[in-house]
Amino acid sequence: MIKRVGNYALGKTLGEGSYGKVRLAEHTETGEQFAIKILDKVKIKQDNLIENLRQEIHIMKHIRHPNIVKLYEVLSSHSKIYLVLELVTGGELFMKIRENGPMPEEEARYYFQQIISAISFCETHNIAHRDLKLENVLLDSEGTVKISDFGLSGLFKFDSVNIGLMHTTCGTVNYLAPEVFGNQGYDGNCADMWSCGVILYALLSGTLPFEEESISKLIEKIVSADYEMPENISSSARELISSILNPDPRSRLSIRKLKRHPWFVVNYEEPEGIFEDPEHNHEDMPELYRQTSEVPRVMNAFEMLNYFAGSAMNKLFDPEESEQTHFITNADPAVTERAVRKAMKNASMKPRKGEKVYKVIYDSKDSPSLAIEVEILEILQDKYLVIFTRQIGGIASFKRIFHAVLEELSSFISNS
Repeated sequence: MIKRVGNYALGKTLGEGSYGKVRLAEHTETGEQFAIKILDKVKIKQDNLIENLRQEIHIMKHIRHPNIVKLYEVLSSHSKIYLVLELVTGGELFMKIRENGPMPEEEARYYFQQIISAISFCETHNIAHRDLKLENVLLDSEGTVKISDFGLSGLFKFDSVNIGLMHTTCGTVNYLAPEVFGNQGYDGNCADMWSCGVILYALLSGTLPFEEESISKLIEKIVSADYEMPENISSSARELISSILNPDPRSRLSIRKLKRHPWFVVNYEEPEGIFEDPEHNHEDMPELYRQTSEVPRVMNAFEMLNYFAGSAMNKLFDPEESEQTHFITNADPAVTERAVRKAMKNASMKPRKGEKVYKVIYDSKDSPSLAIEVEILEILQDKYLVIFTRQIGGIASFKRIFHAVLEELSSFISNS
C-alpha cells in the first residue's frame, strides 16, 4: 500500500467508492491534514468518465466558497490520480437524518440556506452540479455545510438568447428532475433546484419524496410529481416545497425567487465566494491533458553500469566540464516530473512542444541560449534516476540551472 504521495503521508481510509477511495493525509512539512481522493485511471477510462473528472477538477480548482469543499492540488501517477481536498470531518447530512430523523424547521432551514448559497454561487458562474443529494452534502466539525463531488457537473455557456441545454442523464435517480428523463435537453441549474427541493423535503420529513423499488415506477412518480406532503410542517414550508417540486421547469421556483421566500429569508446572510475564470487554463491539471499511459523507461544493468562508471570518470578527470549530472529519488515519477517542470519554469526554462512526458528538452527563454534534456529513468522498484544533460550552451549556465532546480527539489532527493 502506498504510504506517501508527494508531500503527503497517507493515513487511514475514510471511504471507498467504485473508482477508488478517500484516505486521510498529512502534509509532511506543515502537519496540516487533508483528505486525498485516490482514483483509478483504468476504471475511469473504461467507463468513459475522464471528462467528468476533468470537469470536477476544472471547476473545484477555481471555486473558493465557504459551503463548497476546497480542492488544493492534483497529483498523478501512471495508474492513479490524487485529488488533495479539504478535510471535512462532520460526516454526511444523509447520516444525520438517518440517525436522528426529521429536523425542526429552524435546523432544516440552517442547512438548506447553506446548500442554496453554494448552488446560487455556482449558478452565478454558469455551473450546474447535477448530482445534488444528501450524500454529497458534508458537514464540518462546526456543522457548516460543504458541497462535494462535482464529478457530474456541467460548465455551460449562457447567452442572452439561449441557455446551453444539457443532454446527459446523470445523478442519483431519486433526486433527478422530471425533464432530465426527456430527450429535449434541460437547464442544469433548474434541475439542481428540483434536487434542492428533494433535499428540503428529506430534511423536514426524514424520507425522500420519491421512492419505489421499480426504477420505471420511480420515474413515473417523479415525472408526475406524485408525492405526499410531509405532515406537521408549516404552511410556508409546504408552499415552498410545492413551488420547488414543480414538474414544469418553466414555472418552477428559481433560486433568485427562493432567496426572497418568507420561509427561507429568516436570519439568512449571503456568504462571499471567489471564482477564478478557468477558461482555457489547464496548467493546474496537466497530467489529465497529457498522455497518461507513459511510464519511465527502465534502465537496464548494462546502461546503469556505463552511466555511473562514466560519471565517476568525468568527475575524476574533468569535473568542471561534465555534460551530465543527476539526482536519485524515491518519489512517484509523475509527481517528480511535475516538480521538475515547475522548477525549470521558475528557472526561465520552457519545455519543447511534443516532447515525451519523462524525457523532455527545455530551452532557455532568455539569452544566452541553453538547452537541457531531463530524463526520468527507473533503476529499481520505486527508485528513479533523474538525469540532466547539457545539449546547447555554456557549462556555467548549465550548472546554475541544475543547482537552482536541485535546491527547489531538495525534498525529492534520496541519499542512496
